[in-house]
Order: sequence, then structure tokens, then C-alpha cells
Amino acid sequence: MILNRCLIPICLTVTTVFIAPHQVDAAREARAILAREVGTIAKKTVVRIESSEGDFGSGVIIGRSEKGNKNIYTILTAAHVVRTPNTSYRLITPIPLNSSTETKRITIDLDAKNNVKILPDIDMAVVSFESSYTFAIGTLGNSAAVDEGSPVYVAGFPKPGKAIKRIALQFTGGMISSRLDESENSPPGGNNGYDLSYTNITRAGMSGGPVFDAAGRIIAIHGQGDRNNQAPGEETTSGVASDEKTGFNLGIPIQTFLKLQPQSSDIVGVRVDKSPMNYQLSDNSRTIGTTNKKFTRKFRVRADAPPLFDVTKVNEKTYD
Repeated sequence: MILNRCLIPICLTVTTVFIAPHQVDAAREARAILAREVGTIAKKTVVRIESSEGDFGSGVIIGRSEKGNKNIYTILTAAHVVRTPNTSYRLITPIPLNSSTETKRITIDLDAKNNVKILPDIDMAVVSFESSYTFAIGTLGNSAAVDEGSPVYVAGFPKPGKAIKRIALQFTGGMISSRLDESENSPPGGNNGYDLSYTNITRAGMSGGPVFDAAGRIIAIHGQGDRNNQAPGEETTSGVASDEKTGFNLGIPIQTFLKLQPQSSDIVGVRVDKSPMNYQLSDNSRTIGTTNKKFTRKFRVRADAPPLFDVTKVNEKTYD
């Protein structure tokens, strides 16, 4: 689907309600899907959040409930994206699903008092909005099940750079590099909840965007980029500037959010899938050639995976 950047302004105020999350049967297995399929989920669920100060971040739609003839949606993002005092915010949604003629993202003005809920002790926030349009819903996964080497994907809207001068959704692949919550030197709740590190490329503006596992489930919210810790202006022994990113990035595990979920009144229609991951692909062999000389060609085929979503000014340099 081609993204059209013409925007339609909508202004609203929303009152949210609590609905217990839907738990998917953990007895079944989640199948790894192609990266392009995870990318499709990102296109349908990742949002951009802009501030009146000119800054912006990202977020992901995780829930939906009905209110009359309208839908109430819930977005998960990083708190530092929406916590600047005396600042107004607006949301740029994905392209709606329920209109064959609608090919535009929708702009919605947010009321920080009624639409934004900052979660305690961690750098995470819940944002709500109301719309008559239908948007896809991301599925929350089990961040406790991913470990070092697990493939993950990060999606968000980075600020323009030298070559990429327009705002566009970026989707990058990488792997889990460390679980800081398992470190003896990292007490639970430390570092504002940033306990999962990975190797994906990220840039400023992608804060609040989702970290997906290989099945397309949201297992973390991205928000920090590790940097060299020398004094400003100092260079490392390798000549790298002190403020350059190391290549490691950090997110808040989704299990941290779920532990805080009973304290929030802003969670609507959330779906959680904690089923174990099955990375195995089936092997098929095909023999080709003449009767005297045969060549065996091996190829991989992917097992069918069930759909994983429902369709009916920040000064800290560590932040992206």
C-alpha cells in the first residue's frame, strides 16, 4: 500500500475505559514469519507523535474498544515523547483499513490531560484517541522468552538526515544483544525500565516505536541509544567522537508494561500472545536432472502463520 502524506486534521477529547487483555492460547506455537510480513504489521500499526515544539517520536497501536459508532484506540509509546510541560501534541495515524478510497494518514490533535497517561517508574506512556476509522491492532508478545541472538525488528519515524530528507517509516532488523534485567549489577526497575538491548539501527524520532519478535509480536518499546561515555568533545582511542552511538540500542520489555497494566485505566482491547516461538522451517527436497546425473536442490518453505493483529523537546542525548 502506498503512503500518501496529505493529512486530514481532526480535534478530539477522549475518555478511556479498562478492558482486560485478551490472552491467546499459549498451548499453540507462534511461527516465525518473513521480515516483509513483520514490516507489513509495522506499516499498519506504527504512528508518529509530533509536538508543538517541533520534536516528534513514534508509537504503536495496541488496543481497541467501541464507543457508540466510534472506536477508542490505545497507543503505547515512550514517556519522554509526550511529557514536555506546556506542549501540545498531535498524532499521525497509519492509513485506515475500512475505506477503499481512503489512502491518507489521519492527523488527530491530542489533549495531554485526557489523552496521555504517564506510567510510574518507567519511561513509558499510554496515549488514547477516538476515531470512526478502523486501524490494525498490534499483538503483545512475551519479552521474557527472547534471549541473546533472537531476531528482532524496530519500526519508527526518524528525523530527516543528510540523504533521507523526508519523514518516512523505517523498519530495521537486528538481534537481541543482552538482557540487562538478568545482570547482577542491574537492579529491577533501574534505568527507567530499559532492560533489553539489541543491534538494530535506530535514529532520533524512533523513540516510542515497537520492537517486534520474529512472529510480528511487540516485545518491547524502543527509546534509548547507547553512546560513548567520554566527556563532551573527547575522542576514544579509536578516534570516534564521544557523542557517537555505540550501535547498541535499548527498549523497555513488554512484560514490564504488563506488570503495571492493572494500575492503568487507559488499556483498551489489548491482545497478548505468550505462545512459544517456533523458528523451525520445514525442509523439502526435489531431485532434478537426467537419470545418469541427479542434482538435489534443497529449499525452505515457511509454515502458515495465523494473523497476529485484529483487522474487523527531549534534551537527553541517550534518547532517540
